[in-house]
Amino acid sequence: MHRYKVIISSFAAIIILLIFTAFNESKSSINSIKQTSLFLRDSPSGSMSAGKEIYDDYCATCHGINGKGNGPSADEMKTKPTDFTSGMYEFKSTPYGTLPTKEDIVSTLKLGIRTTAMIPQLQLSEKQMYEVAAYVLSFAPKGQITGKPITIPPKPELISKNINKGKKLFDVNCVSCHGKNLKGDGPNSQKLVNYKGKPIHPANLTVVPLKRGNSPEWIYKIISNGIEGTPMISYYGIIKPEDIWDVVYYIDSVPKENLAQSNSGGMMGGTNGMMGGMMRRGLVGEESIGMRIDMAAARAWMMSGRMPR
Repeated sequence: MHRYKVIISSFAAIIILLIFTAFNESKSSINSIKQTSLFLRDSPSGSMSAGKEIYDDYCATCHGINGKGNGPSADEMKTKPTDFTSGMYEFKSTPYGTLPTKEDIVSTLKLGIRTTAMIPQLQLSEKQMYEVAAYVLSFAPKGQITGKPITIPPKPELISKNINKGKKLFDVNCVSCHGKNLKGDGPNSQKLVNYKGKPIHPANLTVVPLKRGNSPEWIYKIISNGIEGTPMISYYGIIKPEDIWDVVYYIDSVPKENLAQSNSGGMMGGTNGMMGGMMRRGLVGEESIGMRIDMAAARAWMMSGRMPR
């Protein structure tokens, strides 16, 4: 029986290797055609052309060729791709109403957006990430400016007084949407819509991973800057910058349920089988959709050692 399992395991690994090899061969044939324009990537004038090329290869299937978030793969996602022409970006370091920096977009390319089909794009080099970031920003409405990243004050010493103060601030400013128990079930939670009029629900802050608020610094940025296109307003000027840390400490103090559970199943077959488990292990929400849509990014993520377990 043990020998049978070893044989089956080896067979599954070979199949996965063949899939990635076939993908590589198809990509290499495309890349050979593109060699004539590679010189563009080494000059400032060619940066935008290089960014468009990368965008068309890896981003357009979800975000659309014109950046409107309506690519051919978008229909199968509950969390829709960002419409770059709206000028609204959910996760960034700059104030509400301003464009993100290139670094903000590169951060999303490196980290992905957890629970969504936007998985990390680690198949791209740092240079390529900045090139595609520049191209993505070209979709923004004319006249919209890039904001200056907010200054995050140093974290105060964590003491119970901070947590208690944070709870009071949370109760006043956040309970109506996120609920008293932080589960996203506040009295207004069923009435909320995004800027396109589509229903949207507050984050359940008792589970991890969240889309981006998986570090104290990112929770701070989200509270300070808000999430554009959603009912999550900016609390800059509403809550003092130093007091936002108290809210962060309170949120962080609440016990969390980790949703990134291993999807185990039989040795073979279906999404719960061995091969499906290898692809989906540690993934949450629609991340498995992103893995299927973007095999280059999926392989790079798997090989990076940064994939959740």
